[in-house]
Amino acid sequence: MNRLLPSFLLFAANGAAHAQDAVEAPASGAGAVVQMLGALALVLLVMFALLWALKRLSGGRVPGSAPIRTIGGIAVGSRERVVLLEIGEHWLVVGVAPGSVSGIATLPRGDLGQDSDGAKPAAADFGTLLARLKAGRS
Repeated sequence: MNRLLPSFLLFAANGAAHAQDAVEAPASGAGAVVQMLGALALVLLVMFALLWALKRLSGGRVPGSAPIRTIGGIAVGSRERVVLLEIGEHWLVVGVAPGSVSGIATLPRGDLGQDSDGAKPAAADFGTLLARLKAGRS
C-alpha cells in the first residue's frame, strides 16, 4: 500500500500537469464550439438514459400515486364523458367535462356486462352498463 501511494501521487501530479497544459493552450473557435456541443449531447444522452431507466424500474407509475385503472368511458356530449374507474375494490362512475370532474355513483367492483345468472354476453360494453344504471338496474 505504501509503495502504491507515491506512484499514485506521481500519476496524479503528472495528470494535473497535462491538464494545465490543455488549459493554457487556447482552442480554436470552431473546435471549442464542436467540443461544447459534444459535451452537451453527452449530458443530454445521460439524462435521457437515466429517465428511461427510472421509468422502466418504476413500472411507468409515479411513486406514491394511487392505483387507479380506467375501465371504460363514453362520450355524452361534444366535450363531456362518463368514465368508469376502478379503485381497489370499488368502481367510481364520474362525469368529466372541461374544467370539472363530478362523481355520479360508487359501485362494488364487478365484471362488465354480467347477467344475473353470471353469464357474460358476447357484446357487453360500457354503454350497456351505463344504460342499465340509468334505468335503475344494476
